[in-house]
Amino acid sequence: MDAEIQVLSVSRLGALLKEGLATLFPEDIWVEGQVSNMRTPKSGHVYFDLVEPSDEPGRPPAAVLSVALWRQARTAVERTLAEAGSPGLVDDLQVRVKVRLDFYPPHGRLQLIMNGIDPSFTLGRLAAERDRLLRTLAAEGLLDRNASLRVPEPALRIGLVTSIGSAAHADFHDELERSGVAFTLLERDTRVQGEGSAEDIADGLRVISTHGPDVIALVRGGGSAADLSVFDSDTVARTIADIATPVYTGIGHEIDRSVADEVAHSAFKTPTACAAALVGAAVTYRDHIDSLRTAIGQNARRAIQKSETLRNDLANRLIRAAGSSVRRHADLLTAQQARLARSSAGSIVRHGERLDSLNARLRALDPARVLARGWSITRLGDGRLVRSMTDLASGDNLVTLLVDGTVNSTVD
Repeated sequence: MDAEIQVLSVSRLGALLKEGLATLFPEDIWVEGQVSNMRTPKSGHVYFDLVEPSDEPGRPPAAVLSVALWRQARTAVERTLAEAGSPGLVDDLQVRVKVRLDFYPPHGRLQLIMNGIDPSFTLGRLAAERDRLLRTLAAEGLLDRNASLRVPEPALRIGLVTSIGSAAHADFHDELERSGVAFTLLERDTRVQGEGSAEDIADGLRVISTHGPDVIALVRGGGSAADLSVFDSDTVARTIADIATPVYTGIGHEIDRSVADEVAHSAFKTPTACAAALVGAAVTYRDHIDSLRTAIGQNARRAIQKSETLRNDLANRLIRAAGSSVRRHADLLTAQQARLARSSAGSIVRHGERLDSLNARLRALDPARVLARGWSITRLGDGRLVRSMTDLASGDNLVTLLVDGTVNSTVD
Protein backbone atom coordinates (compact mmCIF):
# COMPACT_ATOMS: atom_id res chain seq x y z
CA MET A 1 0.00 0.00 0.00
CA ASP A 2 1.24 3.48 -0.88
CA ALA A 3 2.15 5.16 2.43
CA GLU A 4 1.59 8.64 0.97
CA ILE A 5 -2.14 8.02 0.37
CA GLN A 6 -4.25 9.02 3.36
CA VAL A 7 -6.47 6.33 4.79
CA LEU A 8 -9.89 7.45 6.04
CA SER A 9 -12.70 5.66 7.76
CA VAL A 10 -16.14 5.72 6.17
CA SER A 11 -17.49 7.99 8.89
CA ARG A 12 -14.49 10.33 8.60
CA LEU A 13 -14.94 10.52 4.81
CA GLY A 14 -18.60 11.23 5.31
CA ALA A 15 -17.83 14.02 7.75
CA LEU A 16 -15.29 15.54 5.38
CA LEU A 17 -17.84 15.45 2.54
CA LYS A 18 -20.39 17.17 4.72
CA GLU A 19 -17.86 19.84 5.76
CA GLY A 20 -16.71 20.28 2.18
CA LEU A 21 -20.22 20.81 0.90
CA ALA A 22 -20.84 23.33 3.66
CA THR A 23 -17.66 25.16 2.67
CA LEU A 24 -18.44 25.09 -1.05
CA PHE A 25 -22.12 26.02 -0.60
CA PRO A 26 -22.34 28.06 2.61
CA GLU A 27 -25.65 29.59 1.53
CA ASP A 28 -28.86 28.35 -0.13
CA ILE A 29 -28.77 27.87 -3.89
CA TRP A 30 -31.38 27.78 -6.65
CA VAL A 31 -31.79 24.51 -8.56
CA GLU A 32 -33.99 23.89 -11.61
CA GLY A 33 -35.61 20.59 -12.42
CA GLN A 34 -38.82 18.67 -12.78
CA VAL A 35 -40.84 17.25 -9.89
CA SER A 36 -41.17 13.49 -10.06
CA ASN A 37 -42.28 10.65 -7.80
CA MET A 38 -43.79 13.06 -5.26
CA ARG A 39 -44.77 11.58 -1.87
CA THR A 40 -46.65 13.11 1.06
CA PRO A 41 -46.61 10.87 4.18
CA LYS A 42 -48.76 11.45 7.26
CA SER A 43 -45.96 13.46 8.87
CA GLY A 44 -46.84 16.38 6.58
CA HIS A 45 -43.36 16.50 5.05
CA VAL A 46 -43.03 16.30 1.24
CA TYR A 47 -40.48 14.18 -0.57
CA PHE A 48 -39.85 14.10 -4.30
CA ASP A 49 -37.16 13.63 -6.91
CA LEU A 50 -35.86 16.62 -8.81
CA VAL A 51 -35.28 15.37 -12.34
CA GLU A 52 -33.30 16.78 -15.22
CA PRO A 53 -35.06 15.27 -18.26
CA SER A 54 -33.05 13.90 -21.13
CA ASP A 55 -32.66 16.06 -24.20
CA GLU A 56 -34.19 13.22 -26.23
CA PRO A 57 -37.86 12.42 -25.42
CA GLY A 58 -38.32 8.89 -24.21
CA ARG A 59 -34.83 8.54 -22.78
CA PRO A 60 -34.12 8.17 -19.02
CA PRO A 61 -33.50 11.38 -17.04
CA ALA A 62 -30.02 12.90 -17.22
CA ALA A 63 -29.84 13.34 -13.43
CA VAL A 64 -31.98 12.84 -10.32
CA LEU A 65 -31.61 14.35 -6.82
CA SER A 66 -33.76 13.71 -3.74
CA VAL A 67 -35.55 16.70 -2.21
CA ALA A 68 -37.16 17.05 1.21
CA LEU A 69 -39.64 19.82 2.05
CA TRP A 70 -40.26 19.91 5.78
CA ARG A 71 -43.72 20.60 7.04
CA GLN A 72 -42.90 24.07 8.39
CA ALA A 73 -41.41 25.24 5.07
CA ARG A 74 -44.20 23.55 3.09
CA THR A 75 -46.78 26.02 4.41
CA ALA A 76 -44.73 29.01 3.20
CA VAL A 77 -44.07 27.40 -0.21
CA GLU A 78 -47.75 26.63 -0.77
CA ARG A 79 -48.72 30.17 0.23
CA THR A 80 -46.16 31.60 -2.23
CA LEU A 81 -47.57 29.46 -5.07
CA ALA A 82 -51.17 30.33 -4.24
CA GLU A 83 -50.48 34.08 -4.11
CA ALA A 84 -48.79 33.92 -7.51
CA GLY A 85 -51.63 31.88 -9.03
CA SER A 86 -49.22 29.09 -9.79
CA PRO A 87 -50.26 25.40 -9.55
CA GLY A 88 -49.23 23.50 -6.46
CA LEU A 89 -46.38 21.04 -6.32
CA VAL A 90 -47.30 18.04 -8.43
CA ASP A 91 -45.50 15.49 -10.53
CA ASP A 92 -44.33 16.73 -13.94
CA LEU A 93 -44.11 20.35 -12.77
CA GLN A 94 -40.88 22.09 -13.77
CA VAL A 95 -39.67 24.17 -10.83
CA ARG A 96 -36.88 26.40 -9.62
CA VAL A 97 -36.43 25.69 -5.91
CA LYS A 98 -34.29 27.23 -3.22
CA VAL A 99 -32.40 24.51 -1.38
CA ARG A 100 -29.67 23.76 1.11
CA LEU A 101 -27.32 20.88 0.38
CA ASP A 102 -27.29 18.26 3.11
CA PHE A 103 -25.15 15.16 3.24
CA TYR A 104 -26.15 12.50 5.77
CA PRO A 105 -23.07 10.35 6.51
CA PRO A 106 -24.86 7.44 8.27
CA HIS A 107 -26.71 6.67 5.02
CA GLY A 108 -24.22 8.22 2.61
CA ARG A 109 -27.07 10.23 1.13
CA LEU A 110 -27.05 13.65 -0.49
CA GLN A 111 -30.35 15.45 -0.10
CA LEU A 112 -31.63 18.88 -1.04
CA ILE A 113 -33.54 20.56 1.78
CA MET A 114 -36.09 22.85 0.15
CA ASN A 115 -37.15 26.10 1.78
CA GLY A 116 -38.34 28.28 -1.11
CA ILE A 117 -39.66 28.32 -4.70
CA ASP A 118 -39.74 30.69 -7.67
CA PRO A 119 -43.40 30.63 -8.85
CA SER A 120 -42.58 32.31 -12.18
CA PHE A 121 -40.62 29.28 -13.33
CA THR A 122 -43.32 26.75 -14.20
CA LEU A 123 -42.81 25.52 -17.73
CA GLY A 124 -40.78 22.32 -17.58
CA ARG A 125 -38.41 20.98 -20.15
CA LEU A 126 -40.63 17.99 -20.74
CA ALA A 127 -43.57 20.29 -21.41
CA ALA A 128 -41.47 22.42 -23.73
CA GLU A 129 -40.26 19.35 -25.64
CA ARG A 130 -43.81 18.08 -25.83
CA ASP A 131 -45.05 21.39 -27.23
CA ARG A 132 -42.22 21.48 -29.78
CA LEU A 133 -43.00 17.95 -30.96
CA LEU A 134 -46.72 18.70 -31.19
CA ARG A 135 -46.02 21.75 -33.35
CA THR A 136 -43.80 19.67 -35.62
CA LEU A 137 -46.39 16.92 -35.98
CA ALA A 138 -49.12 19.46 -36.69
CA ALA A 139 -46.99 21.12 -39.37
CA GLU A 140 -46.45 17.72 -41.03
CA GLY A 141 -50.17 16.92 -40.96
CA LEU A 142 -49.69 13.97 -38.60
CA LEU A 143 -51.51 15.24 -35.53
CA ASP A 144 -55.02 14.39 -36.80
CA ARG A 145 -54.23 11.54 -39.18
CA ASN A 146 -55.18 8.69 -36.83
CA ALA A 147 -58.22 10.58 -35.60
CA SER A 148 -59.55 10.69 -39.18
CA LEU A 149 -59.75 6.88 -39.35
CA ARG A 150 -63.21 5.34 -39.08
CA VAL A 151 -63.87 3.03 -36.12
CA PRO A 152 -65.93 -0.02 -37.23
CA GLU A 153 -69.33 -0.57 -35.61
CA PRO A 154 -69.21 -2.55 -33.50
CA ALA A 155 -65.48 -2.62 -32.68
CA LEU A 156 -65.10 -6.13 -31.23
CA ARG A 157 -61.61 -7.16 -32.40
CA ILE A 158 -59.33 -5.25 -30.02
CA GLY A 159 -55.55 -5.09 -30.13
CA LEU A 160 -53.88 -4.40 -26.75
CA VAL A 161 -50.35 -3.02 -26.42
CA THR A 162 -49.22 -2.96 -22.78
CA SER A 163 -47.10 -4.70 -20.21
CA ILE A 164 -48.91 -8.02 -19.74
CA GLY A 165 -49.32 -8.84 -16.06
CA SER A 166 -49.38 -5.20 -15.01
CA ALA A 167 -52.27 -3.54 -13.18
CA ALA A 168 -53.14 -1.69 -16.39
CA HIS A 169 -53.41 -4.99 -18.26
CA ALA A 170 -55.59 -6.51 -15.53
CA ASP A 171 -57.88 -3.46 -15.31
CA PHE A 172 -58.40 -3.34 -19.07
CA HIS A 173 -58.95 -7.10 -19.36
CA ASP A 174 -61.39 -7.21 -16.42
CA GLU A 175 -63.48 -4.36 -17.81
CA LEU A 176 -63.97 -6.23 -21.09
CA GLU A 177 -64.69 -9.51 -19.29
CA ARG A 178 -67.40 -7.99 -17.07
CA SER A 179 -69.22 -6.48 -20.03
CA GLY A 180 -70.52 -9.77 -21.38
CA VAL A 181 -69.70 -8.56 -24.92
CA ALA A 182 -67.94 -11.09 -27.18
CA PHE A 183 -64.68 -9.19 -27.67
CA THR A 184 -61.66 -10.78 -29.37
CA LEU A 185 -58.47 -9.55 -27.67
CA LEU A 186 -55.08 -9.55 -29.44
CA GLU A 187 -52.33 -8.82 -26.88
CA ARG A 188 -48.74 -7.71 -27.33
CA ASP A 189 -46.45 -7.69 -24.28
CA THR A 190 -44.50 -4.43 -24.40
CA ARG A 191 -42.18 -2.47 -22.15
CA VAL A 192 -43.82 0.84 -21.29
CA GLN A 193 -40.93 2.57 -19.50
CA GLY A 194 -37.17 2.54 -19.38
CA GLU A 195 -34.45 2.12 -21.97
CA GLY A 196 -35.74 1.08 -25.40
CA SER A 197 -39.39 1.24 -24.40
CA ALA A 198 -40.32 3.76 -27.13
CA GLU A 199 -39.02 1.44 -29.85
CA ASP A 200 -40.71 -1.54 -28.21
CA ILE A 201 -44.08 0.26 -28.07
CA ALA A 202 -43.75 1.34 -31.71
CA ASP A 203 -42.91 -2.22 -32.75
CA GLY A 204 -45.88 -3.56 -30.75
CA LEU A 205 -48.26 -1.14 -32.46
CA ARG A 206 -47.01 -2.12 -35.91
CA VAL A 207 -47.19 -5.87 -35.21
CA ILE A 208 -50.70 -5.74 -33.75
CA SER A 209 -51.87 -3.60 -36.68
CA THR A 210 -50.91 -6.34 -39.16
CA HIS A 211 -53.45 -8.70 -37.54
CA GLY A 212 -56.37 -6.50 -38.57
CA PRO A 213 -57.90 -5.32 -35.28
CA ASP A 214 -60.80 -2.86 -35.29
CA VAL A 215 -59.05 -0.72 -32.65
CA ILE A 216 -55.66 -0.80 -30.89
CA ALA A 217 -55.57 0.14 -27.20
CA LEU A 218 -52.26 1.50 -25.87
CA VAL A 219 -52.51 1.50 -22.06
CA ARG A 220 -50.33 2.01 -19.02
CA GLY A 221 -50.97 2.71 -15.36
CA GLY A 222 -49.91 5.86 -13.53
CA GLY A 223 -46.37 6.87 -12.80
CA SER A 224 -43.96 9.74 -12.53
CA ALA A 225 -43.15 12.11 -15.34
CA ALA A 226 -39.95 10.20 -15.97
CA ASP A 227 -41.90 6.93 -16.14
CA LEU A 228 -44.42 8.34 -18.59
CA SER A 229 -41.99 10.31 -20.74
CA VAL A 230 -41.90 7.48 -23.28
CA PHE A 231 -45.39 8.51 -24.40
CA ASP A 232 -44.00 11.92 -25.37
CA SER A 233 -41.47 10.35 -27.74
CA ASP A 234 -41.30 11.16 -31.42
CA THR A 235 -41.04 7.44 -32.25
CA VAL A 236 -44.32 6.47 -30.58
CA ALA A 237 -46.15 9.52 -31.95
CA ARG A 238 -45.12 8.93 -35.55
CA THR A 239 -45.95 5.23 -35.35
CA ILE A 240 -49.48 6.01 -34.15
CA ALA A 241 -49.88 8.50 -37.00
CA ASP A 242 -48.55 6.05 -39.61
CA ILE A 243 -50.56 2.88 -38.87
CA ALA A 244 -53.94 2.39 -40.55
CA THR A 245 -55.77 1.33 -37.37
CA PRO A 246 -57.51 3.68 -34.91
CA VAL A 247 -55.52 3.90 -31.65
CA TYR A 248 -57.11 4.49 -28.25
CA THR A 249 -54.82 5.51 -25.38
CA GLY A 250 -55.46 4.86 -21.71
CA ILE A 251 -52.40 6.26 -19.96
CA GLY A 252 -52.84 6.61 -16.21
CA HIS A 253 -52.00 10.24 -15.61
CA GLU A 254 -54.44 12.98 -14.76
CA ILE A 255 -52.59 16.27 -15.27
CA ASP A 256 -51.29 16.51 -18.82
CA ARG A 257 -52.05 14.79 -22.07
CA SER A 258 -49.03 13.10 -23.58
CA VAL A 259 -48.07 13.46 -27.21
CA ALA A 260 -49.38 9.92 -27.75
CA ASP A 261 -52.76 11.10 -26.42
CA GLU A 262 -52.78 14.01 -28.84
CA VAL A 263 -51.89 11.90 -31.88
CA ALA A 264 -54.20 8.99 -31.04
CA HIS A 265 -57.73 8.64 -32.35
CA SER A 266 -59.18 8.93 -28.82
CA ALA A 267 -57.53 9.43 -25.42
CA PHE A 268 -58.78 8.31 -22.01
CA LYS A 269 -57.42 9.01 -18.53
CA THR A 270 -56.95 5.40 -17.43
CA PRO A 271 -56.82 1.87 -18.90
CA THR A 272 -60.20 1.17 -17.29
CA ALA A 273 -61.74 4.25 -18.91
CA CYS A 274 -60.34 3.19 -22.27
CA ALA A 275 -61.86 -0.29 -21.96
CA ALA A 276 -65.14 1.21 -20.70
CA ALA A 277 -65.36 3.37 -23.83
CA LEU A 278 -65.04 0.28 -26.05
CA VAL A 279 -67.62 -1.56 -23.96
CA GLY A 280 -69.97 1.42 -24.04
CA ALA A 281 -69.78 1.70 -27.83
CA ALA A 282 -70.44 -2.04 -28.26
CA VAL A 283 -73.38 -2.00 -25.82
CA THR A 284 -74.82 1.08 -27.54
CA TYR A 285 -74.59 -0.70 -30.90
CA ARG A 286 -76.20 -3.83 -29.42
CA ASP A 287 -79.01 -1.78 -27.89
CA HIS A 288 -79.49 -0.01 -31.23
CA ILE A 289 -79.82 -3.36 -33.01
CA ASP A 290 -82.27 -4.56 -30.35
CA SER A 291 -84.29 -1.37 -30.80
CA LEU A 292 -84.31 -1.85 -34.56
CA ARG A 293 -85.41 -5.47 -34.12
CA THR A 294 -88.24 -4.37 -31.85
CA ALA A 295 -89.21 -1.54 -34.18
CA ILE A 296 -89.20 -3.87 -37.20
CA GLY A 297 -91.45 -6.33 -35.34
CA GLN A 298 -93.84 -3.59 -34.30
CA ASN A 299 -93.92 -2.09 -37.79
CA ALA A 300 -94.50 -5.53 -39.29
CA ARG A 301 -97.43 -6.18 -36.95
CA ARG A 302 -98.90 -2.77 -37.71
CA ALA A 303 -98.46 -3.38 -41.44
CA ILE A 304 -100.19 -6.77 -41.17
CA GLN A 305 -103.04 -5.30 -39.17
CA LYS A 306 -103.37 -2.47 -41.67
CA SER A 307 -103.35 -4.94 -44.55
CA GLU A 308 -106.02 -7.06 -42.87
CA THR A 309 -108.19 -3.99 -42.35
CA LEU A 310 -107.63 -2.89 -45.94
CA ARG A 311 -108.37 -6.40 -47.25
CA ASN A 312 -111.61 -6.60 -45.30
CA ASP A 313 -112.59 -3.13 -46.46
CA LEU A 314 -111.82 -4.00 -50.09
CA ALA A 315 -113.76 -7.26 -49.78
CA ASN A 316 -116.80 -5.45 -48.40
CA ARG A 317 -116.55 -2.78 -51.06
CA LEU A 318 -116.20 -5.46 -53.75
CA ILE A 319 -119.29 -7.30 -52.45
CA ARG A 320 -121.28 -4.08 -52.43
CA ALA A 321 -120.02 -3.10 -55.88
CA ALA A 322 -120.76 -6.57 -57.27
CA GLY A 323 -124.31 -6.51 -55.88
CA SER A 324 -124.92 -3.08 -57.29
CA SER A 325 -123.51 -4.13 -60.66
CA VAL A 326 -125.66 -7.27 -60.77
CA ARG A 327 -128.73 -5.22 -59.98
CA ARG A 328 -127.89 -2.66 -62.66
CA HIS A 329 -127.31 -5.35 -65.26
CA ALA A 330 -130.49 -7.19 -64.23
CA ASP A 331 -132.47 -3.98 -64.73
CA LEU A 332 -130.72 -3.43 -68.05
CA LEU A 333 -131.47 -7.01 -69.14
CA THR A 334 -135.12 -6.62 -68.22
CA ALA A 335 -135.33 -3.40 -70.21
CA GLN A 336 -133.57 -5.05 -73.17
CA GLN A 337 -135.97 -8.00 -72.99
CA ALA A 338 -138.96 -5.62 -72.98
CA ARG A 339 -137.53 -3.66 -75.92
CA LEU A 340 -136.80 -6.94 -77.76
CA ALA A 341 -140.32 -8.21 -77.15
CA ARG A 342 -141.81 -4.97 -78.42
CA SER A 343 -139.47 -4.89 -81.39
CA SER A 344 -140.18 -8.54 -82.30
CA ALA A 345 -143.96 -8.11 -82.24
CA GLY A 346 -143.80 -5.03 -84.45
CA SER A 347 -141.44 -6.76 -86.85
CA ILE A 348 -143.76 -9.76 -87.12
CA VAL A 349 -146.71 -7.50 -87.88
CA ARG A 350 -144.75 -5.57 -90.49
CA HIS A 351 -143.43 -8.69 -92.20
CA GLY A 352 -146.93 -10.27 -92.11
CA GLU A 353 -148.38 -7.27 -93.86
CA ARG A 354 -145.62 -7.33 -96.44
CA LEU A 355 -146.17 -11.02 -96.97
CA ASP A 356 -149.87 -10.45 -97.53
CA SER A 357 -149.07 -7.75 -100.06
CA LEU A 358 -146.66 -10.01 -101.90
CA ASN A 359 -149.16 -12.82 -101.79
CA ALA A 360 -151.82 -10.55 -103.28
CA ARG A 361 -149.46 -9.48 -106.02
CA LEU A 362 -148.57 -13.10 -106.66
CA ARG A 363 -152.19 -14.11 -106.88
CA ALA A 364 -152.80 -11.28 -109.32
CA LEU A 365 -150.16 -12.75 -111.61
CA ASP A 366 -151.56 -16.31 -111.39
CA PRO A 367 -152.17 -17.58 -115.04
CA ALA A 368 -155.43 -19.15 -113.97
CA ARG A 369 -156.83 -15.82 -113.00
CA VAL A 370 -155.60 -14.35 -116.33
CA LEU A 371 -157.40 -17.13 -118.26
CA ALA A 372 -160.52 -16.50 -116.22
CA ARG A 373 -160.60 -12.96 -117.47
CA GLY A 374 -160.87 -14.29 -121.09
CA TRP A 375 -157.30 -14.69 -122.07
CA SER A 376 -155.73 -17.82 -123.55
CA ILE A 377 -152.25 -19.23 -123.81
CA THR A 378 -150.96 -20.89 -126.99
CA ARG A 379 -147.94 -23.15 -127.09
CA LEU A 380 -146.27 -25.17 -129.76
CA GLY A 381 -146.44 -28.88 -129.56
CA ASP A 382 -143.07 -28.95 -127.82
CA GLY A 383 -144.37 -26.61 -125.10
CA ARG A 384 -142.76 -23.40 -126.32
CA LEU A 385 -144.89 -20.32 -125.74
CA VAL A 386 -146.12 -18.61 -128.88
CA ARG A 387 -145.46 -14.92 -128.52
CA SER A 388 -145.42 -13.74 -132.17
CA MET A 389 -146.38 -14.87 -135.63
CA THR A 390 -142.76 -15.24 -136.39
CA ASP A 391 -142.67 -18.10 -133.92
CA LEU A 392 -145.03 -20.14 -136.24
CA ALA A 393 -144.51 -22.15 -139.35
CA SER A 394 -146.96 -23.98 -141.61
CA GLY A 395 -147.86 -27.38 -140.24
CA ASP A 396 -146.98 -26.53 -136.58
CA ASN A 397 -149.23 -28.17 -134.06
CA LEU A 398 -150.61 -25.71 -131.54
CA VAL A 399 -152.14 -26.25 -128.10
CA THR A 400 -154.32 -23.41 -126.81
CA LEU A 401 -155.06 -23.30 -123.10
CA LEU A 402 -158.46 -21.87 -122.12
CA VAL A 403 -159.98 -21.42 -118.67
CA ASP A 404 -162.00 -24.57 -119.04
CA GLY A 405 -159.87 -26.72 -121.31
CA THR A 406 -157.47 -26.97 -124.31
CA VAL A 407 -157.84 -26.70 -128.08
CA ASN A 408 -155.47 -28.45 -130.52
CA SER A 409 -154.91 -26.90 -133.94
CA THR A 410 -152.61 -26.97 -136.97
CA VAL A 411 -151.10 -23.92 -138.69
CA ASP A 412 -152.05 -23.76 -142.48
